[in-house]
Amino acid sequence: MSGHPTPDPPPPAAAEVVRDWRGRSYRVGPTARVLTGVPRWVVLARALASVAAIGVMQFGYGAAVPALVDAHGWSPAQALVPFLLWTLFQGATAPLPHHLGARRLLTPGQSVGAGAVLCAAALVALGHVAAPVPAALAYGVLGGVGAGLVYHSCADLVGGWFPDRPGVRFGAVGGAFALGAVPLLPVLALAPSSAPLPAATTVLAAAVLVLGLAGGPGQRHAPRRWWPPGADPRAVALRGNADPPAAADFSTAQAWASGPSLPALHAVVALSGAGGLFTIAVLPVVLVAAGRPMVETAAAVTAFAAASGLGRIASGAAVERTGRRRLLAVLLGASALALAGLAAVADTGPAALLVALAAVAGAGTGSCYPLSRAVTEAHFGADRAAGIPRLVHSSKAVGGLLGVGAAVALLALAPPPATASWLVTAAVALTAATLLTGALRRPFPVRTLPIRKKIWTAGRRRAPM
Repeated sequence: MSGHPTPDPPPPAAAEVVRDWRGRSYRVGPTARVLTGVPRWVVLARALASVAAIGVMQFGYGAAVPALVDAHGWSPAQALVPFLLWTLFQGATAPLPHHLGARRLLTPGQSVGAGAVLCAAALVALGHVAAPVPAALAYGVLGGVGAGLVYHSCADLVGGWFPDRPGVRFGAVGGAFALGAVPLLPVLALAPSSAPLPAATTVLAAAVLVLGLAGGPGQRHAPRRWWPPGADPRAVALRGNADPPAAADFSTAQAWASGPSLPALHAVVALSGAGGLFTIAVLPVVLVAAGRPMVETAAAVTAFAAASGLGRIASGAAVERTGRRRLLAVLLGASALALAGLAAVADTGPAALLVALAAVAGAGTGSCYPLSRAVTEAHFGADRAAGIPRLVHSSKAVGGLLGVGAAVALLALAPPPATASWLVTAAVALTAATLLTGALRRPFPVRTLPIRKKIWTAGRRRAPM
Protein backbone atom coordinates (compact mmCIF):
# COMPACT_ATOMS: atom_id res chain seq x y z
CA MET A 1 0.00 0.00 0.00
CA SER A 2 1.40 3.40 -0.88
CA GLY A 3 -0.59 5.21 1.77
CA HIS A 4 -2.11 7.55 -0.78
CA PRO A 5 -5.92 7.58 -0.98
CA THR A 6 -7.46 5.96 -4.03
CA PRO A 7 -8.66 8.71 -6.38
CA ASP A 8 -12.36 8.90 -7.04
CA PRO A 9 -13.44 7.67 -10.45
CA PRO A 10 -14.00 10.44 -12.96
CA PRO A 11 -17.58 11.60 -13.29
CA PRO A 12 -19.49 10.45 -16.37
CA ALA A 13 -19.08 12.61 -19.41
CA ALA A 14 -21.67 15.32 -19.69
CA ALA A 15 -24.12 15.26 -22.56
CA GLU A 16 -23.26 17.39 -25.57
CA VAL A 17 -26.21 19.53 -26.64
CA VAL A 18 -26.48 19.95 -30.41
CA ARG A 19 -29.11 21.55 -32.61
CA ASP A 20 -30.28 20.57 -36.05
CA TRP A 21 -31.07 22.97 -38.86
CA ARG A 22 -34.63 23.36 -37.64
CA GLY A 23 -33.49 24.44 -34.18
CA ARG A 24 -34.37 21.26 -32.27
CA SER A 25 -31.93 20.31 -29.54
CA TYR A 26 -30.54 16.85 -28.74
CA ARG A 27 -28.51 15.58 -25.79
CA VAL A 28 -25.80 13.37 -27.28
CA GLY A 29 -24.44 10.96 -24.67
CA PRO A 30 -23.51 9.58 -22.23
CA THR A 31 -23.97 5.95 -23.23
CA ALA A 32 -26.79 3.82 -21.93
CA ARG A 33 -24.28 1.77 -19.96
CA VAL A 34 -23.10 4.89 -18.12
CA LEU A 35 -26.66 6.00 -17.41
CA THR A 36 -28.19 2.65 -16.44
CA GLY A 37 -25.30 0.24 -15.87
CA VAL A 38 -26.30 -1.95 -18.82
CA PRO A 39 -26.07 -1.56 -22.63
CA ARG A 40 -29.11 -0.71 -24.71
CA TRP A 41 -29.63 -4.26 -25.93
CA VAL A 42 -30.28 -5.45 -22.37
CA VAL A 43 -33.00 -2.81 -21.92
CA LEU A 44 -34.48 -3.93 -25.24
CA ALA A 45 -34.32 -7.65 -24.49
CA ARG A 46 -36.01 -7.27 -21.10
CA ALA A 47 -38.75 -5.09 -22.54
CA LEU A 48 -39.44 -7.49 -25.40
CA ALA A 49 -39.63 -10.47 -23.03
CA SER A 50 -42.31 -8.74 -20.97
CA VAL A 51 -44.34 -7.74 -24.02
CA ALA A 52 -44.08 -11.19 -25.58
CA ALA A 53 -45.47 -12.73 -22.39
CA ILE A 54 -48.76 -10.81 -22.61
CA GLY A 55 -49.36 -11.21 -26.36
CA VAL A 56 -51.40 -14.37 -25.87
CA MET A 57 -54.05 -12.32 -24.04
CA GLN A 58 -54.97 -10.73 -27.38
CA PHE A 59 -53.91 -13.12 -30.13
CA GLY A 60 -54.85 -16.30 -28.29
CA TYR A 61 -58.27 -15.28 -27.06
CA GLY A 62 -60.28 -16.22 -30.14
CA ALA A 63 -58.73 -19.68 -30.22
CA ALA A 64 -59.62 -20.15 -26.54
CA VAL A 65 -63.33 -19.33 -26.97
CA PRO A 66 -64.44 -22.99 -27.47
CA ALA A 67 -62.66 -23.97 -24.24
CA LEU A 68 -64.36 -21.13 -22.35
CA VAL A 69 -67.76 -22.16 -23.73
CA ASP A 70 -67.24 -25.78 -22.69
CA ALA A 71 -65.69 -25.11 -19.28
CA HIS A 72 -68.02 -22.37 -18.05
CA GLY A 73 -71.20 -23.09 -19.98
CA TRP A 74 -71.17 -19.68 -21.64
CA SER A 75 -72.57 -18.86 -25.04
CA PRO A 76 -69.99 -17.81 -27.67
CA ALA A 77 -71.18 -14.20 -27.35
CA GLN A 78 -70.69 -14.28 -23.57
CA ALA A 79 -67.25 -15.77 -24.04
CA LEU A 80 -66.18 -12.75 -26.12
CA VAL A 81 -67.34 -10.09 -23.63
CA PRO A 82 -64.15 -10.31 -21.49
CA PHE A 83 -62.09 -9.75 -24.64
CA LEU A 84 -64.28 -6.78 -25.59
CA LEU A 85 -63.58 -5.11 -22.23
CA TRP A 86 -59.90 -6.06 -22.48
CA THR A 87 -59.48 -4.26 -25.81
CA LEU A 88 -61.18 -1.14 -24.42
CA PHE A 89 -58.93 -0.89 -21.38
CA GLN A 90 -55.72 -2.01 -23.07
CA GLY A 91 -56.05 0.66 -25.74
CA ALA A 92 -57.28 3.40 -23.43
CA THR A 93 -54.34 3.04 -21.03
CA ALA A 94 -51.81 4.19 -23.66
CA PRO A 95 -51.21 7.56 -21.91
CA LEU A 96 -51.29 6.08 -18.38
CA PRO A 97 -47.63 5.01 -17.90
CA HIS A 98 -46.41 8.45 -18.97
CA HIS A 99 -48.76 10.22 -16.56
CA LEU A 100 -47.76 7.92 -13.70
CA GLY A 101 -44.09 8.54 -14.41
CA ALA A 102 -44.51 12.31 -14.78
CA ARG A 103 -46.14 12.44 -11.34
CA ARG A 104 -43.44 10.17 -9.88
CA LEU A 105 -46.01 7.57 -8.88
CA LEU A 106 -44.47 4.62 -10.77
CA THR A 107 -41.19 4.20 -12.59
CA PRO A 108 -41.25 2.39 -15.95
CA GLY A 109 -39.96 -0.78 -14.30
CA GLN A 110 -42.62 -0.61 -11.61
CA SER A 111 -45.33 -0.07 -14.24
CA VAL A 112 -44.21 -3.19 -16.09
CA GLY A 113 -44.12 -5.21 -12.88
CA ALA A 114 -47.54 -3.99 -11.74
CA GLY A 115 -48.98 -4.72 -15.17
CA ALA A 116 -47.61 -8.27 -15.09
CA VAL A 117 -49.26 -8.89 -11.72
CA LEU A 118 -52.61 -7.61 -13.02
CA CYS A 119 -52.35 -9.76 -16.17
CA ALA A 120 -51.59 -12.87 -14.12
CA ALA A 121 -54.58 -12.21 -11.86
CA ALA A 122 -56.81 -11.72 -14.91
CA LEU A 123 -55.76 -15.04 -16.45
CA VAL A 124 -56.36 -16.92 -13.20
CA ALA A 125 -59.82 -15.35 -12.89
CA LEU A 126 -60.71 -16.26 -16.48
CA GLY A 127 -59.98 -19.93 -15.80
CA HIS A 128 -61.50 -20.21 -12.33
CA VAL A 129 -64.52 -17.87 -12.31
CA ALA A 130 -67.56 -19.24 -14.11
CA ALA A 131 -69.90 -16.31 -13.47
CA PRO A 132 -69.90 -14.22 -16.68
CA VAL A 133 -69.93 -10.73 -15.16
CA PRO A 134 -67.13 -11.15 -12.57
CA ALA A 135 -64.99 -13.03 -15.10
CA ALA A 136 -65.51 -10.32 -17.72
CA LEU A 137 -64.64 -7.55 -15.27
CA ALA A 138 -61.56 -9.36 -13.98
CA TYR A 139 -60.16 -10.17 -17.41
CA GLY A 140 -61.31 -7.00 -19.11
CA VAL A 141 -60.44 -4.39 -16.48
CA LEU A 142 -57.52 -5.98 -14.61
CA GLY A 143 -56.07 -7.67 -17.67
CA GLY A 144 -56.66 -4.71 -19.98
CA VAL A 145 -55.06 -2.19 -17.63
CA GLY A 146 -52.22 -4.60 -16.87
CA ALA A 147 -51.50 -5.32 -20.52
CA GLY A 148 -51.67 -1.62 -21.28
CA LEU A 149 -49.15 -0.83 -18.55
CA VAL A 150 -46.74 -3.48 -19.83
CA TYR A 151 -47.10 -2.72 -23.54
CA HIS A 152 -47.04 1.06 -23.42
CA SER A 153 -44.31 1.27 -20.76
CA CYS A 154 -42.10 -0.96 -22.88
CA ALA A 155 -42.91 1.02 -26.03
CA ASP A 156 -41.87 4.23 -24.29
CA LEU A 157 -38.69 2.61 -22.97
CA VAL A 158 -37.58 1.26 -26.33
CA GLY A 159 -38.52 4.45 -28.16
CA GLY A 160 -36.48 6.57 -25.78
CA TRP A 161 -33.35 4.43 -25.87
CA PHE A 162 -33.37 3.86 -29.66
CA PRO A 163 -34.07 7.25 -31.25
CA ASP A 164 -31.49 6.46 -33.95
CA ARG A 165 -32.95 3.06 -34.90
CA PRO A 166 -36.39 3.52 -36.49
CA GLY A 167 -36.81 -0.19 -37.13
CA VAL A 168 -36.41 -0.93 -33.43
CA ARG A 169 -38.30 2.14 -32.24
CA PHE A 170 -41.39 1.55 -34.36
CA GLY A 171 -41.67 -2.21 -34.80
CA ALA A 172 -39.86 -4.20 -32.12
CA VAL A 173 -42.37 -3.99 -29.27
CA GLY A 174 -45.40 -4.64 -31.47
CA GLY A 175 -43.61 -7.50 -33.18
CA ALA A 176 -42.77 -9.15 -29.87
CA PHE A 177 -46.37 -8.68 -28.71
CA ALA A 178 -47.72 -10.71 -31.63
CA LEU A 179 -44.91 -13.25 -31.94
CA GLY A 180 -45.01 -14.10 -28.24
CA ALA A 181 -48.39 -15.76 -28.77
CA VAL A 182 -47.31 -17.86 -31.76
CA PRO A 183 -45.87 -20.88 -29.84
CA LEU A 184 -49.10 -21.22 -27.84
CA LEU A 185 -51.65 -20.78 -30.62
CA PRO A 186 -51.44 -24.32 -32.04
CA VAL A 187 -51.87 -25.67 -28.51
CA LEU A 188 -54.92 -23.48 -27.89
CA ALA A 189 -56.52 -24.32 -31.22
CA LEU A 190 -55.85 -28.07 -31.08
CA ALA A 191 -56.50 -28.66 -27.37
CA PRO A 192 -59.63 -30.73 -26.70
CA SER A 193 -62.51 -28.77 -25.23
CA SER A 194 -62.40 -31.03 -22.16
CA ALA A 195 -58.87 -29.85 -21.27
CA PRO A 196 -58.58 -28.53 -17.68
CA LEU A 197 -58.98 -24.79 -18.23
CA PRO A 198 -58.22 -23.68 -14.63
CA ALA A 199 -54.89 -25.51 -14.60
CA ALA A 200 -53.92 -24.18 -18.03
CA THR A 201 -54.68 -20.55 -17.17
CA THR A 202 -52.79 -20.89 -13.87
CA VAL A 203 -49.66 -22.12 -15.64
CA LEU A 204 -49.97 -19.37 -18.23
CA ALA A 205 -50.45 -16.75 -15.51
CA ALA A 206 -47.28 -17.95 -13.77
CA ALA A 207 -45.29 -17.61 -16.99
CA VAL A 208 -46.66 -14.09 -17.60
CA LEU A 209 -45.79 -13.11 -14.04
CA VAL A 210 -42.23 -14.44 -14.19
CA LEU A 211 -41.42 -12.85 -17.56
CA GLY A 212 -43.11 -9.59 -16.64
CA LEU A 213 -41.23 -9.27 -13.39
CA ALA A 214 -37.98 -10.22 -15.12
CA GLY A 215 -38.45 -7.38 -17.60
CA GLY A 216 -39.63 -4.71 -15.18
CA PRO A 217 -37.60 -3.85 -12.07
CA GLY A 218 -34.74 -1.45 -12.66
CA GLN A 219 -35.89 -0.24 -16.08
CA ARG A 220 -35.74 3.53 -16.49
CA HIS A 221 -36.45 6.02 -19.23
CA ALA A 222 -33.77 7.62 -21.33
CA PRO A 223 -33.29 11.34 -20.62
CA ARG A 224 -35.52 13.58 -22.68
CA ARG A 225 -34.10 14.18 -26.19
CA TRP A 226 -31.25 11.74 -25.45
CA TRP A 227 -29.20 10.53 -28.42
CA PRO A 228 -26.54 7.79 -28.34
CA PRO A 229 -22.90 8.79 -28.84
CA GLY A 230 -21.53 7.98 -32.27
CA ALA A 231 -24.72 8.86 -34.14
CA ASP A 232 -25.22 12.42 -35.32
CA PRO A 233 -28.84 13.56 -35.01
CA ARG A 234 -28.14 16.49 -37.33
CA ALA A 235 -27.45 14.08 -40.18
CA VAL A 236 -30.82 12.43 -39.59
CA ALA A 237 -32.55 15.81 -39.73
CA LEU A 238 -30.92 16.51 -43.09
CA ARG A 239 -31.94 13.30 -44.79
CA GLY A 240 -33.93 13.75 -47.98
CA ASN A 241 -36.00 10.60 -48.23
CA ALA A 242 -39.73 10.42 -48.76
CA ASP A 243 -40.49 11.19 -45.10
CA PRO A 244 -38.16 13.77 -43.55
CA PRO A 245 -38.59 14.60 -39.87
CA ALA A 246 -41.44 16.83 -38.76
CA ALA A 247 -41.00 20.54 -39.33
CA ALA A 248 -41.42 21.15 -35.58
CA ASP A 249 -42.36 19.41 -32.35
CA PHE A 250 -46.04 20.17 -31.95
CA SER A 251 -47.87 20.38 -28.66
CA THR A 252 -51.10 18.40 -28.42
CA ALA A 253 -53.18 21.56 -28.81
CA GLN A 254 -51.18 22.65 -31.85
CA ALA A 255 -51.55 19.21 -33.42
CA TRP A 256 -55.33 19.32 -33.07
CA ALA A 257 -55.42 22.83 -34.54
CA SER A 258 -53.14 22.03 -37.47
CA GLY A 259 -55.71 20.44 -39.77
CA PRO A 260 -57.35 17.07 -40.49
CA SER A 261 -54.25 14.87 -40.08
CA LEU A 262 -54.59 14.06 -36.37
CA PRO A 263 -58.33 13.25 -36.46
CA ALA A 264 -57.69 11.12 -39.56
CA LEU A 265 -54.92 9.24 -37.76
CA HIS A 266 -57.32 8.48 -34.91
CA ALA A 267 -59.89 7.18 -37.36
CA VAL A 268 -57.34 5.06 -39.25
CA VAL A 269 -56.13 3.38 -36.05
CA ALA A 270 -59.69 2.82 -34.82
CA LEU A 271 -60.93 1.31 -38.09
CA SER A 272 -57.87 -0.82 -38.80
CA GLY A 273 -57.89 -1.97 -35.18
CA ALA A 274 -61.55 -2.88 -35.56
CA GLY A 275 -60.76 -5.03 -38.60
CA GLY A 276 -57.84 -6.79 -36.94
CA LEU A 277 -59.52 -7.39 -33.57
CA PHE A 278 -62.72 -8.59 -35.24
CA THR A 279 -60.68 -11.13 -37.20
CA ILE A 280 -58.86 -12.35 -34.07
CA ALA A 281 -62.21 -12.84 -32.35
CA VAL A 282 -64.17 -14.56 -35.10
CA LEU A 283 -61.71 -16.31 -37.44
CA PRO A 284 -61.52 -19.51 -35.33
CA VAL A 285 -65.31 -19.47 -34.86
CA VAL A 286 -65.92 -19.04 -38.60
CA LEU A 287 -63.56 -21.85 -39.57
CA VAL A 288 -64.93 -24.27 -36.99
CA ALA A 289 -68.51 -23.48 -38.03
CA ALA A 290 -67.53 -24.13 -41.65
CA GLY A 291 -66.38 -27.64 -40.69
CA ARG A 292 -62.69 -27.01 -41.27
CA PRO A 293 -60.29 -29.55 -39.68
CA MET A 294 -58.77 -28.28 -36.46
CA VAL A 295 -55.29 -28.47 -37.99
CA GLU A 296 -56.30 -26.00 -40.71
CA THR A 297 -57.91 -23.69 -38.14
CA ALA A 298 -54.77 -23.78 -36.03
CA ALA A 299 -52.59 -23.07 -39.07
CA ALA A 300 -54.70 -20.08 -40.14
CA VAL A 301 -54.83 -18.54 -36.67
CA THR A 302 -51.10 -19.04 -36.16
CA ALA A 303 -50.31 -17.58 -39.59
CA PHE A 304 -52.37 -14.49 -38.79
CA ALA A 305 -50.47 -13.82 -35.53
CA ALA A 306 -47.02 -14.67 -36.92
CA ALA A 307 -47.52 -12.44 -39.95
CA SER A 308 -48.82 -9.66 -37.71
CA GLY A 309 -45.61 -9.77 -35.66
CA LEU A 310 -43.28 -10.03 -38.64
CA GLY A 311 -45.25 -7.34 -40.47
CA ARG A 312 -44.81 -4.92 -37.57
CA ILE A 313 -41.06 -5.50 -37.52
CA ALA A 314 -40.68 -5.24 -41.29
CA SER A 315 -42.81 -2.12 -41.62
CA GLY A 316 -40.91 -0.49 -38.76
CA ALA A 317 -37.68 -1.09 -40.65
CA ALA A 318 -39.13 0.10 -43.96
CA VAL A 319 -40.37 3.51 -42.86
CA GLU A 320 -37.06 5.24 -43.58
CA ARG A 321 -36.89 3.92 -47.15
CA THR A 322 -40.38 4.57 -48.44
CA GLY A 323 -43.31 6.88 -47.86
CA ARG A 324 -45.03 5.99 -44.60
CA ARG A 325 -48.50 7.08 -45.65
CA ARG A 326 -48.23 5.25 -48.97
CA LEU A 327 -47.01 2.07 -47.30
CA LEU A 328 -49.83 2.26 -44.73
CA ALA A 329 -52.45 2.62 -47.47
CA VAL A 330 -51.04 -0.29 -49.47
CA LEU A 331 -50.94 -2.65 -46.50
CA LEU A 332 -54.42 -1.75 -45.27
CA GLY A 333 -55.79 -2.21 -48.79
CA ALA A 334 -54.08 -5.59 -49.06
CA SER A 335 -55.59 -6.61 -45.72
CA ALA A 336 -59.08 -5.66 -46.87
CA LEU A 337 -58.68 -7.73 -50.04
CA ALA A 338 -57.28 -10.66 -48.06
CA LEU A 339 -60.24 -10.68 -45.67
CA ALA A 340 -62.65 -10.53 -48.59
CA GLY A 341 -60.77 -13.51 -50.03
CA LEU A 342 -60.99 -15.34 -46.71
CA ALA A 343 -64.74 -14.86 -46.75
CA ALA A 344 -64.82 -16.57 -50.15
CA VAL A 345 -62.64 -19.57 -49.26
CA ALA A 346 -63.52 -20.10 -45.57
CA ASP A 347 -66.08 -22.83 -46.30
CA THR A 348 -64.40 -25.07 -48.86
CA GLY A 349 -61.35 -23.28 -50.27
CA PRO A 350 -57.86 -24.80 -50.42
CA ALA A 351 -56.08 -24.91 -47.09
CA ALA A 352 -52.90 -23.36 -48.49
CA LEU A 353 -54.84 -20.37 -49.85
CA LEU A 354 -56.68 -20.03 -46.54
CA VAL A 355 -53.40 -19.82 -44.61
CA ALA A 356 -51.83 -17.44 -47.13
CA LEU A 357 -54.77 -15.03 -46.99
CA ALA A 358 -54.77 -15.14 -43.18
CA ALA A 359 -51.07 -14.23 -43.24
CA VAL A 360 -51.65 -11.26 -45.57
CA ALA A 361 -54.50 -10.02 -43.38
CA GLY A 362 -52.37 -10.37 -40.26
CA ALA A 363 -49.39 -8.55 -41.76
CA GLY A 364 -51.51 -5.62 -42.93
CA THR A 365 -53.56 -5.14 -39.78
CA GLY A 366 -50.53 -5.52 -37.53
CA SER A 367 -48.44 -3.06 -39.54
CA CYS A 368 -50.96 -0.30 -38.92
CA TYR A 369 -49.66 0.34 -35.40
CA PRO A 370 -45.96 1.01 -36.13
CA LEU A 371 -46.81 2.83 -39.35
CA SER A 372 -49.40 5.07 -37.71
CA ARG A 373 -46.85 5.95 -35.05
CA ALA A 374 -44.26 6.68 -37.74
CA VAL A 375 -46.71 8.94 -39.57
CA THR A 376 -47.56 10.67 -36.29
CA GLU A 377 -43.90 11.42 -35.57
CA ALA A 378 -43.29 12.56 -39.14
CA HIS A 379 -46.19 15.01 -38.87
CA PHE A 380 -45.97 16.21 -35.27
CA GLY A 381 -42.49 15.39 -33.97
CA ALA A 382 -41.02 12.78 -31.67
CA ASP A 383 -41.09 14.70 -28.38
CA ARG A 384 -42.16 12.11 -25.81
CA ALA A 385 -43.51 14.75 -23.44
CA ALA A 386 -46.25 15.79 -25.88
CA GLY A 387 -47.59 12.22 -25.98
CA ILE A 388 -49.23 12.53 -29.39
CA PRO A 389 -48.28 8.96 -30.53
CA ARG A 390 -49.75 7.59 -27.30
CA LEU A 391 -52.90 9.60 -27.89
CA VAL A 392 -53.24 8.19 -31.41
CA HIS A 393 -52.64 4.62 -30.23
CA SER A 394 -55.40 4.97 -27.63
CA SER A 395 -57.88 4.91 -30.54
CA LYS A 396 -57.38 1.15 -30.45
CA ALA A 397 -60.00 1.23 -27.68
CA VAL A 398 -62.55 2.52 -30.18
CA GLY A 399 -61.42 -0.20 -32.59
CA GLY A 400 -62.05 -2.80 -29.91
CA LEU A 401 -65.52 -1.44 -29.27
CA LEU A 402 -66.34 -1.54 -32.99
CA GLY A 403 -64.60 -4.78 -33.94
CA VAL A 404 -65.13 -7.06 -30.95
CA GLY A 405 -68.49 -5.43 -30.25
CA ALA A 406 -69.59 -6.37 -33.77
CA ALA A 407 -68.35 -9.92 -33.19
CA VAL A 408 -70.39 -10.20 -29.97
CA ALA A 409 -73.48 -8.86 -31.73
CA LEU A 410 -73.14 -11.27 -34.65
CA LEU A 411 -72.60 -14.25 -32.37
CA ALA A 412 -75.72 -13.34 -30.42
CA LEU A 413 -77.91 -13.44 -33.53
CA ALA A 414 -80.11 -16.45 -34.14
CA PRO A 415 -79.72 -17.86 -36.69
CA PRO A 416 -76.10 -16.75 -37.15
CA PRO A 417 -75.20 -14.88 -40.35
CA ALA A 418 -73.62 -16.54 -43.33
CA THR A 419 -69.91 -17.26 -43.16
CA ALA A 420 -68.96 -14.68 -45.76
CA SER A 421 -70.64 -11.81 -43.91
CA TRP A 422 -68.34 -12.25 -40.91
CA LEU A 423 -65.11 -11.42 -42.67
CA VAL A 424 -66.67 -8.94 -45.08
CA THR A 425 -67.50 -6.85 -41.99
CA ALA A 426 -63.80 -6.56 -41.17
CA ALA A 427 -62.90 -5.92 -44.81
CA VAL A 428 -65.30 -2.95 -44.90
CA ALA A 429 -63.61 -1.42 -41.83
CA LEU A 430 -60.17 -1.81 -43.40
CA THR A 431 -61.36 -0.34 -46.70
CA ALA A 432 -62.58 2.74 -44.84
CA ALA A 433 -59.22 3.02 -43.07
CA THR A 434 -57.43 2.76 -46.41
CA LEU A 435 -59.47 5.59 -47.90
CA LEU A 436 -58.87 7.77 -44.84
CA THR A 437 -55.10 7.62 -45.29
CA GLY A 438 -55.62 10.12 -48.11
CA ALA A 439 -56.40 12.74 -45.45
CA LEU A 440 -53.01 12.33 -43.79
CA ARG A 441 -51.27 15.51 -44.88
CA ARG A 442 -48.13 16.85 -43.25
CA PRO A 443 -49.14 20.03 -41.38
CA PHE A 444 -47.26 23.30 -41.34
CA PRO A 445 -45.84 24.46 -38.02
CA VAL A 446 -48.39 26.28 -35.91
CA ARG A 447 -47.25 29.53 -34.35
CA THR A 448 -49.36 30.90 -31.57
CA LEU A 449 -49.91 34.64 -32.00
CA PRO A 450 -51.28 36.93 -29.30
CA ILE A 451 -54.89 37.89 -29.84
CA ARG A 452 -55.31 41.62 -30.13
CA LYS A 453 -57.95 42.99 -27.84
CA LYS A 454 -59.35 46.48 -27.71
CA ILE A 455 -58.56 48.02 -24.38
CA TRP A 456 -59.64 51.60 -23.72
CA THR A 457 -57.83 53.53 -21.06
CA ALA A 458 -58.46 57.22 -20.41
CA GLY A 459 -60.06 57.63 -23.82
CA ARG A 460 -57.04 56.09 -25.60
CA ARG A 461 -56.93 52.62 -27.21
CA ARG A 462 -53.89 50.48 -26.65
CA ALA A 463 -52.94 46.85 -27.19
CA PRO A 464 -51.82 44.69 -24.27
CA MET A 465 -48.13 43.98 -23.92
